[in-house]
Amino acid sequence: MSQTIDLGTTTKSVREFIRKLGPLREPIDLVSNGTVVARITPPSELSDAEKRQILDDGWKLVQKARARNVGVPEKDIAKVVAAAVKQVRRRK
Repeated sequence: MSQTIDLGTTTKSVREFIRKLGPLREPIDLVSNGTVVARITPPSELSDAEKRQILDDGWKLVQKARARNVGVPEKDIAKVVAAAVKQVRRRK
């Protein structure tokens, strides 16, 4: 069973480290005192079950967002999305 770490709740230094890795083409081992303590594996190396779980989790989030936005005018949603995009772009 895999564990998930939400980068949105981690320290800035952890987020920056992961962001700098860029797209993974092969696994990356994290070593501490000569011992591998973790491995970051590209999605292409995930099992079919792991890929299916990730997609299922994603679709659950989409369904949750759709349910939350039932009855909300498209114009209001567009404003919120535009503000979020603007905020992210300011960070760069």
